[in-house]
Amino acid sequence: MPRLSWALTALLLLTSLLAAEDRPAAEVRASFTIGRAVLTGTVEGLTEFLPVSSTGHMIITDHWLQVPAQKDVFVAGVSDRKGRPVSLKRVADDYLVIIQIGAIAAVLVAFWGRLSGLVTGLLRGEAAARRLAGVIVLACLPAALLGLGFKEVIELHLFSLEVVGGALIIGGVVILFAERQLAPLPAQPGEIAALSARQALLIGGCQCVALIPGTSRSLATILGGRIAGLSNAAATEFSFLIGLALLSAASLYKIWALGPALPQVYPAGPALLGLILAALTAFLAVKWMVGFVSQRGLGVFAWYRIGLGTVILVWAARP
Repeated sequence: MPRLSWALTALLLLTSLLAAEDRPAAEVRASFTIGRAVLTGTVEGLTEFLPVSSTGHMIITDHWLQVPAQKDVFVAGVSDRKGRPVSLKRVADDYLVIIQIGAIAAVLVAFWGRLSGLVTGLLRGEAAARRLAGVIVLACLPAALLGLGFKEVIELHLFSLEVVGGALIIGGVVILFAERQLAPLPAQPGEIAALSARQALLIGGCQCVALIPGTSRSLATILGGRIAGLSNAAATEFSFLIGLALLSAASLYKIWALGPALPQVYPAGPALLGLILAALTAFLAVKWMVGFVSQRGLGVFAWYRIGLGTVILVWAARP
């Protein structure tokens, strides 16, 4: 009987291997069309720094474009830096992170004065610059550590329309509640630099919730900043600074991890076009966002989230 059991197990394994449907690398690259680059680049740029969840919108966009994302179908002959085969799901999911480089470039341009001043101050050993860099790092730590520990679980089980739709609705309700409970504070010079380590960690803890697709990193950090005592303008600006650090780390890590697989699955032309469009649209969104939130708060985004989340859940539940 044990021999029979082993034989049956081996037969099932062999059958599954023979049934595996690997995709040629050329076919995978061909799925990254110019039209897909235009749509994903624009959606990423417009939503990355708005409190509506860029990852959620990108997942929705991929479903609408019918992007192949099977975790048990691999790109034939393509392995990552560690020699592991690259699945279609990883190709689709990693692209959602790598394209954020465009949004990173937008923040670098929009906040060049503050960022260059920060770097210059650090090189000179200025206490104010070290303090600002310290609170940014502290605010990034909780989400960075949690993301590294659970990234595979998140990517495998939470990148779905149902999760995105539910998170959009819950986030919208949270915004409406927060707008009632958190009185707007007047902007003060030097608010961010005056943050304590405890306040920075509080904001970072709030940001951990944004690891759930559809929640929105921007929303979590802005509300975290408001809870920590920042004005709307300062909380929004701090959200951009934290986002610059986290998005840079995540995007560079994905590029490094893919290694030799990167040019084999992503065509240079469409990928570059997507990054450029993400940068342009993100720059416009960033410049508009600070003034809008400072004057009018987050309420309008709540109703957008609730409406979109409802549509997504209805769509996902259709037979």
